[in-house]
Amino acid sequence: MPDFGFVGASYEAPSIYQDAQECINFYPEIDPTKQPGSRGVVALYPTPGLVEELQLATAEVRGMRALSGSQYLVVVVGSIVYSVNTSFVATQIGTLTTTTGQVEMTDNVTTNNGLTAYIVDGPNRYTWVAASNTFTTLPSSDGLWMGATSTDTVDSYIIYNEPGTQNWAATDLGLAVSTTGNYGSKDGAPDNLVALIVDHRQVYLLGEVTTEVWVDVGTVISGLTTFPFQRVSGTTMQHGCAAQYSVARFGESFMFVSRDTRGQAIIGAVNGYTFVRTSTHAVENSLVGADVSNAFAYTYQIEGHEMYVVTFPSIDLTWVYDLATQQWHKWLSWDNVTGYYRHRSNCYAFFAGKNLVGDFENGKIYSLDNAVYTENGSTIRRLRRAVHLTTDLQRQFFEEFQIQFQPGVGLTTGQGEDPQAMLRWSNDGGSTWSNEHWITIGKIGRYQNRAIWRRLGWSRDRIFEVVVSDPVKAVIVSANLKASVGDN
Repeated sequence: MPDFGFVGASYEAPSIYQDAQECINFYPEIDPTKQPGSRGVVALYPTPGLVEELQLATAEVRGMRALSGSQYLVVVVGSIVYSVNTSFVATQIGTLTTTTGQVEMTDNVTTNNGLTAYIVDGPNRYTWVAASNTFTTLPSSDGLWMGATSTDTVDSYIIYNEPGTQNWAATDLGLAVSTTGNYGSKDGAPDNLVALIVDHRQVYLLGEVTTEVWVDVGTVISGLTTFPFQRVSGTTMQHGCAAQYSVARFGESFMFVSRDTRGQAIIGAVNGYTFVRTSTHAVENSLVGADVSNAFAYTYQIEGHEMYVVTFPSIDLTWVYDLATQQWHKWLSWDNVTGYYRHRSNCYAFFAGKNLVGDFENGKIYSLDNAVYTENGSTIRRLRRAVHLTTDLQRQFFEEFQIQFQPGVGLTTGQGEDPQAMLRWSNDGGSTWSNEHWITIGKIGRYQNRAIWRRLGWSRDRIFEVVVSDPVKAVIVSANLKASVGDN
């Protein structure tokens, strides 16, 4: 029974007796050159490890942005704002009035000050001018309101929202200040504006249950410039945003956790002016009854896989959607007390040629590295739980089960010198589990090692699960099973 479905994505159905698949800290990769049913069409690769690049104040890393020109990374840790250069030397440049929660940032090359970062944290808006190293909390006289939770840049305008209303505004053209009172209102429906994002020079206004699109038309009436944006007719979508910080660019569009008049927590992408569901029933089932309003997301690209990473702090869970395969996996951290919990990354930026993430509690900045198999030295526990194996609920006798790992990946010394795979199984649909049965993946250089378990008993409904926690390149290429059907 070659490639019987052992390799695959996460899909735990509302009833585990239908499907109880898990894919934790592995991601599937599909080889498009192979014929369906052949060995290795789908393999499981280990998710990236974390390498510490920088230690800042010991607090939540609330947001990061690589500014245009790629010379500065702006990072918010607790209430402190840092600029980081390409040598990863950090300089404190300012402070915020808040200490926790996500922040959003954008930047613009302004006509009076050059490269300027724009930061919003809810109560306030802030700017940092790189050339003069000037940090400013914008006063109440700037624009029509003080705070914002969402910001972006389009056509040399910086745009931002007014929390708890339908209003949004633009700075003066080419500047980071708002002296002319340029503002509009998401008025296609009565729901409040939750988040905004610019996509293909169009401004998507995501409300509580609807979304509409505006565009810069540069209206001039009698020589006086009015608000330069107007709503695009026929672009209203019947999906709003359930979590303002879940909006993230993805491919040629963006994704977010949605809400509408019929419910919430479907995750999807925008295709033109249409919302397209990407989450599965398994993803959505994991969010039933959860507070999803504090979810946040970012995207990163590594080895041709573009990943939408969305974390739900209220339930300690991180889901990842892969654009290349259109499949979901879980990306979770681990300790021996808590077990699995949300991934440590809290925000993301691509800077100095590295995929960087900030830790949610300790002020550390890490790079993501596919050749590293720990989280800054801590264990990554990788798990694959396969499909149900049943033949009309008749007895099946399991003579031999083999997983083809990439062999010979052991380390020279220490944990991982003789890397192990830990197999267990369930004979009752995933309700209870056997003890673990350990076997070697292959010491360094042993490229013909085979991971085989034999004499595995019988069952009417068998689920196999394997775990690898050694810090090695644990690639699962395929799996083979020798089994026979008995009477009754």
